[in-house]
Amino acid sequence: MTAHPLREEVFAKIAALGARFDGDVMAATRAVIETLPDDAGDARRFVESVSYGPDPRHEIDVYSPGGTGRPVLVYVPGGGFVGGDKATYRRLGEYFARQGYLTLIGNYRLAPAVQWPSGAQDVSAMVDWAVANAARYGGDPARTFVFGQSAGATHVAGALFDPDLRPRNVSAVKAAVLASGIYRIEPTDPESGITKYFSDDASTYAKRSPLTHVGASRLPLLLLVAEYDPSFLGMPTLELAGAVYARDGKCPPLLWLNRHNHVSYVLGMGSAIDAVGPEIVRFFEAA
Repeated sequence: MTAHPLREEVFAKIAALGARFDGDVMAATRAVIETLPDDAGDARRFVESVSYGPDPRHEIDVYSPGGTGRPVLVYVPGGGFVGGDKATYRRLGEYFARQGYLTLIGNYRLAPAVQWPSGAQDVSAMVDWAVANAARYGGDPARTFVFGQSAGATHVAGALFDPDLRPRNVSAVKAAVLASGIYRIEPTDPESGITKYFSDDASTYAKRSPLTHVGASRLPLLLLVAEYDPSFLGMPTLELAGAVYARDGKCPPLLWLNRHNHVSYVLGMGSAIDAVGPEIVRFFEAA
């Protein structure tokens, strides 16, 4: 297959942004990826902003491939614990729907209006909503998968690792993808989203760190880290891989995303720069 003519130009612009992440990098990455076309075909059915709870942020976008008995994917986006929106990841929703997955992309409550454990609680609420309602949209709730990126990965890990925060229907979750998240909470800038969400009380950080609870779960995991993830967002994935390795006595699946930055691989899902989408599908199919 011939590479898209803009592919190398897009990767060069991503490389020029470097291993850093902030609002400017997010905006620049979105702008360059918008120059790439999607793969042909959209979800057979799109339902916007379905409520899964009482808060205005408790909303899910539904991307349905049509048919019945489809595996279910719950995607939880990032946003530094203080931002982010499901609508940003339309390409991702369309991509997984084209692969046959009933894809649910959810918002969750944000700091500073709320703090830990609201994000993990909202992930659990999304999963429970998916199990209860997937069949209405053609999904098979017994085959549910969860994918979290950045702060979303932190919330997913908290929800699936910590026995106190798990979904009621956790047994329906067959595997999870954790991408570029933070799993050990440590003191940081008082104005950071991490502090706003987890608080400035360092004595609580061990309990609130998903890494503390990794031994309580045996859920199959696929871990993702990007070449241009900044170190504070890349190193935690390697630390989590080590903890899962120690838990299981074998290395977990770990993908290094060559030429990508912190968000390009999720923003560009299904485009000419996508390499991880097919790997995620293969992982789910094998789980």
